[in-house]
Amino acid sequence: MYFKRIDMHGFKSFADPVSIEFHEGITCIVGPNGSGKSNISDAIRWVLGEQSPKMLRGGKMEEVIFAGTASRKSRGMAEVTLVIDNSKGILPIDYAEVAITRRMYRSGESEYSINNNHCRLRDIRELIMDTGIGVDGYSLIGQGKIADIVSNKPESRREIFEEAAGIVKYRTKKMESERKLEASAGNLERVNDIISEIESRIGKLKNDSEKAKEYLILRDRYKELEINVTLKNIENIELKNEYIKDDLAELASQIEEMKEDKASIDTELTEYRNRNEELGRLGNETRDKLLISVEKINELVNQNQLNREKLATIDKDIDRLKDEISVIDSKLEKEAESETTLQADKDKLYEELSILKNDLDQRLMKQAELSAAINTDAAAIDQQKNRIYELHSSISSKNSEINSLLSLQGTLEKRREQVLADRESAEAMRNGLAERHLRAVQELAVRKDEFQKATEQRHDHIRSHNERILREKSLAKELEELRISIGQISTRKKMIEEMESSYEGYNNAVKFIMKSKLSGINGVVAELIEVPQGFETAIETALGAALQNIVCEDDHSAQAAIGALKANKAGRLTFLPIKSMRDSSPSYDQRLKNSEGFKGFGVQCIKFDEKYRKVMEYLLGRVIIVDTLDHAVRLSKNAGGGGLRFVTLEGEVINSGGAITGGTFRNNTANLLERKAEIKQLGEKLNSMELSKNRGSNELDELRAAIASGQDTLQRLDLEHREKELELLSKENSAAAMSGQLSELELAEEKSRRELNNIDSEKSASESMINEIRTTVQQASEDIVEIEKITDTGLQNFELKKSSLDEVNEEITRAKIAVGTAESRKNHVDQLLSRIEDYKKEIKEERYSKEETILTLEAEKSSLLEGDNGLESGIRAREQEKLDMERYLREIQEEKASVTKHLDEITKKKDEMDQILAGYQNQKYDLEIKQAKYDTQLDTYKDKLWEEFEVSYLQAIEFRKKDFNLAAAVKETREIKSRIKDLGEVNVGAIKEFESVSERYDFLSEQRSDILGAMNSLKQIIDDMDKTIKQSFKESFDKIVLNFEKAFQELFGGGAAELRLEDENNPLECGIEIVAQPPGKKLQNINLMSGGEKTMTAIALMFAVLRAKPTPFCILDEVEAALDDANIDRFASYLKNFDEIQFALVTHQKATMEYADVLYGVTMPEQGISRIISLRLGDEFLIG
Repeated sequence: MYFKRIDMHGFKSFADPVSIEFHEGITCIVGPNGSGKSNISDAIRWVLGEQSPKMLRGGKMEEVIFAGTASRKSRGMAEVTLVIDNSKGILPIDYAEVAITRRMYRSGESEYSINNNHCRLRDIRELIMDTGIGVDGYSLIGQGKIADIVSNKPESRREIFEEAAGIVKYRTKKMESERKLEASAGNLERVNDIISEIESRIGKLKNDSEKAKEYLILRDRYKELEINVTLKNIENIELKNEYIKDDLAELASQIEEMKEDKASIDTELTEYRNRNEELGRLGNETRDKLLISVEKINELVNQNQLNREKLATIDKDIDRLKDEISVIDSKLEKEAESETTLQADKDKLYEELSILKNDLDQRLMKQAELSAAINTDAAAIDQQKNRIYELHSSISSKNSEINSLLSLQGTLEKRREQVLADRESAEAMRNGLAERHLRAVQELAVRKDEFQKATEQRHDHIRSHNERILREKSLAKELEELRISIGQISTRKKMIEEMESSYEGYNNAVKFIMKSKLSGINGVVAELIEVPQGFETAIETALGAALQNIVCEDDHSAQAAIGALKANKAGRLTFLPIKSMRDSSPSYDQRLKNSEGFKGFGVQCIKFDEKYRKVMEYLLGRVIIVDTLDHAVRLSKNAGGGGLRFVTLEGEVINSGGAITGGTFRNNTANLLERKAEIKQLGEKLNSMELSKNRGSNELDELRAAIASGQDTLQRLDLEHREKELELLSKENSAAAMSGQLSELELAEEKSRRELNNIDSEKSASESMINEIRTTVQQASEDIVEIEKITDTGLQNFELKKSSLDEVNEEITRAKIAVGTAESRKNHVDQLLSRIEDYKKEIKEERYSKEETILTLEAEKSSLLEGDNGLESGIRAREQEKLDMERYLREIQEEKASVTKHLDEITKKKDEMDQILAGYQNQKYDLEIKQAKYDTQLDTYKDKLWEEFEVSYLQAIEFRKKDFNLAAAVKETREIKSRIKDLGEVNVGAIKEFESVSERYDFLSEQRSDILGAMNSLKQIIDDMDKTIKQSFKESFDKIVLNFEKAFQELFGGGAAELRLEDENNPLECGIEIVAQPPGKKLQNINLMSGGEKTMTAIALMFAVLRAKPTPFCILDEVEAALDDANIDRFASYLKNFDEIQFALVTHQKATMEYADVLYGVTMPEQGISRIISLRLGDEFLIG
């Protein structure tokens, strides 16, 4: 096993992709300080899993990513790949070549892979464990770290010895076993704590459980007694309620008649009140208009007087304004004279200023001409000097280029000879390899086809198998939900059927008759009809109490049933004898059918046996069903009487007399009509769900059988697929290896061809370049002489022009002062003229304003004179209007007195009817209060059944006892309460808790036994590990001791050294002490030696470890830096004793380089960017 290659990209100073090939023997990496050569050893340490930034000479791990330079952007990641030859199988992996890759991003995220397969850092560490090449091993000695091997504390030196002894993996497994043992001890402690806690509770829980069981027996008996007492109370209240219902029905009829009479009185009263209000409104409006007319007459008289006063004031104002305009005209004449004088002065100043400015402009033009000429001369002189400097630099550069090209020609000729030899060797190897690769590719195609078929077959089976599993889970869930729904619906149906069979919701008289099974009784009206969905509320409202009427065959049957009710005091009922019912077939106005909102005639909206037609026509023959109250009101007005009742779908009623009933009402009949429909719907739904359940159960059984069979098939296919995959992988690796080798050989041949062409081209190009450069140098020398002559003449002209410019600048300054003085005088005159103009404008505006005011006053005067004539005619018209309104007001007051008298008479009659109706209402209210009280008591008792015992009223009937003694039951319940009280606080949950805790106690006891067994097994494993580690460490340590003494003497040329265990009785934990005696000195501790002696001692120890357990390769970074030339020579020559080890040395020392087989130079031609130059000594030179 040895290093083949390292690839770096973006790691530290290696911004561009770099690849370094490692060869057998000694490879030296050299370069100046700061060139980045130690970054190569850092890269190897990093890719092998180093996690300490300090060991990589950094502050934080992100610093390994190329940070950028002034001309280069930073990289987003760093990547290093180390390729290791594993043809001897030293690494525990089935690959002849192992590529370990580590990649890190600026986000801090890291990736690891082995042969392009993602893995964990732990996988890489386990792969190289006990090979000596780990980051903690002895094959990687970093910069300045060689002396630390001997300077560290004795206990810190153990890592190298343990790595050499091959006990790291045993120690790692031992640590894992110790962690497991510690975790097991913690688990055992927790289990013991829990068991102790359970043991302290289990006795009390047992007592609480027994007490709870006794309590449950008493509670069930108490429940049975209390339910029967409650049922008895409910029965008594329901009987009282039936009598109240009969009284309320009779009273409601009387109230309805009184309301119809009162309605006609209310209509007449409303008409008189409306007329009285209208007369009052007309009288008020007439009085208001009369007052307004009087006020308007007064306003017109006042306005006439005011106009006369305004005319006198306007005449005075016009005379005053005319005098003020005369004064303004005098001021304007004076200002015009001053303006003429100032304008003459201004014209003279303009002529003087123009002459001065012309003189200044001429001098400025002369200044600009001289400045431009001076700048042009200065630029030309600077340009000529720069040209001379450039020519000198060019000559120096061209001479250097000639020397470089001459050196390159010699190098190219040597390289050409080497390339020709390599190309012949590569062609021979490629021809033999191509035949083997062709056979491997053909066989790989066969394996790929077999593997593809196996993969498709396996995927198809997995997909169908998973679909069956998902369907099985989904179907099982659906069936479970279906079973729950069937149970819920069955319970609901059974409960409703029980309510129907026991006539729940009907009054006691109905229950009595129907349970008596009397002859000639056909059934209750609610039982004999079927109502469509949506019409239940309307039909129930239309029938009202008739819903519980009994339909019988004839009068005799009715009389017999009434006799039974009286005899048993069971209440009152209405009976409908079929044979005695008169034919009451209504005649409908068929036009109603086309009316908006019409839903149907009542008797046509239900289904019933034809034998009951007369009964149904009697009950619903004059009922019309309408959708809304608005439509019902409209239809009732259009129907024109006929005794029809209109009922809406929401239960509002318009009676034949016009009365409207609506609002919300309490339905105590449990919705008798909907109950029958629900029983039918639930039955149909149950049948459908049972069919679905049976189909689903059959499908589920088939699916489970198919899943079981499919699992066996999947296991067989997995095995076949894995075998095909392994065969394919083997063939792919073989073919890929050959293909890679072929590609490398073809690339090498192509590279050789290109290189030969490049060498020839470069040689020819270099000859041409040398001749061109020499010609260029000769011409540049001649140009320098000519440019220097021109420069001297230009300097003389430049000085003369500069002197003339100074004289012109003084003349310009004097001219500017004269111009400034003239402009100041001109500005003063302009300011005076401007002020005169502003004042003239101001007084002109004032004159214009006064003239406008005079015109406005004269217009207002004309308007006032015209208005006086109109005011007098208006006053006469208003006086006549006032007389007409006074006469109309007297007529309204007379009619209102007559209406008020008649209104008082009707109101008195209405009050008398209100008193009678209030009496009826009070009686009805008292009965309803009593009924509500009984209803509340019923609800309370029924709520009690549910709240205290969680049973409905129907379910409670099952507990009813036939021979129930109320007094005895009350007595027994008191005794049970006393016994329950004596039990004290009862924890019903203790029964299940005791069972659960007992079961948990048994489980934890079993767990404790299992943990104890596991701990004993772990202790035995640790003891076995200690024996193995101790034996391996002792054998390896003894070898290293002998090798260390020998290596020390060979490196120092004599002397003595030894390694000692600080505690012979504890070799696995104690430190290791180093004692050395260089030639001519006393035996002393390592810490008392000089730096060079420490380094040589550490090198001797390193060689002793390598001799005891050679590592395939070793990276040494400037380990000999502290040595002198003689000791460096000893160190380097000693390396030759390890032919089986591949060494890579980072060094500055020439003596070390002399022993190298391959040299790699690291340079930094671009600031911050490292490049590689390789040199196989006596062979080739390559820039990478």
